Amino acid sequence: MFDWIMSAALHSRKEVIVPDVKGKSIYDALRLVSSLDLGLKIEGEELNQDLPAGTVIRQTPYPGITVREGKLIRVIVCQGGEVIFVPKLIGQPVRSARIAIRSAGLNLGEESSKFSAVYEKEQVITQDPGPEKIVERDSLVNLVVSAGLPPDNIKLVPNFAGKNIEDVKSWAAENKIELNISEEETTSFSMGTVMSQKPEPDDELKNGEKISLTVAKSSLGRGPNGKMFVYDIPAGNEDRKIKLTLIDDTGEKEIFNGTKASGTKLEIPIDPKGQAKARVFINGVLVEEREIE
Repeated sequence: MFDWIMSAALHSRKEVIVPDVKGKSIYDALRLVSSLDLGLKIEGEELNQDLPAGTVIRQTPYPGITVREGKLIRVIVCQGGEVIFVPKLIGQPVRSARIAIRSAGLNLGEESSKFSAVYEKEQVITQDPGPEKIVERDSLVNLVVSAGLPPDNIKLVPNFAGKNIEDVKSWAAENKIELNISEEETTSFSMGTVMSQKPEPDDELKNGEKISLTVAKSSLGRGPNGKMFVYDIPAGNEDRKIKLTLIDDTGEKEIFNGTKASGTKLEIPIDPKGQAKARVFINGVLVEEREIE
């Protein structure tokens, strides 16, 4: 009876595809496998002068193998070398960013400031080198820090990327600003979502200047069946790069490719021909293959 219960519990778990964590920091590897309800165990360390400390060198099981949730991914990590990962500092308070730079074995380079409508005062706006770049120990990291909101005589452009165009129109009407809107067919954004803008976020908006926006126009319409592929993006602290492909009698085609917030829901209209299935990739890794009913 005990064996039967344990076997039933094991086989009730979903099957997932093992992601490729080689070359990732142990932190990123843990975040990725956790999002798939897998475990991670460090089995040992090796010296490698060409990789930052904590980089995954090898893994078992190998990427692409199908396992059940709860499976442990065993890894060998780099013990240390002369190069390191640059930490992600954007959005952090500048005091925390300075500490993170020193803790990583790097040095603070040039630190400048600018007004920002996107980031709060004393938050890091940009960094150079960027997050997760591999650099030599003691390299300089330059920061641009928010000076907070500008005075009343300076108007900055908000960040509209990823927002619904109707919300942007309401903001523009309230602030008496004219918009130039163009549409572009894409599978990377939901219909009506702002994909790009000019001027850029936090640029100064001069009197009479128009804001140009490129808005997603879906190239996918509801088919005769009116089907919708729905995917719940795993929760986490950072946005995920999501790619969806549809495989049917006509072949394999991409139906979505873009960045979405963790913990949100993605709904894509589909019109499959014959037997079909969808593949879900997160950060370039195939994580799920689902039959379309």
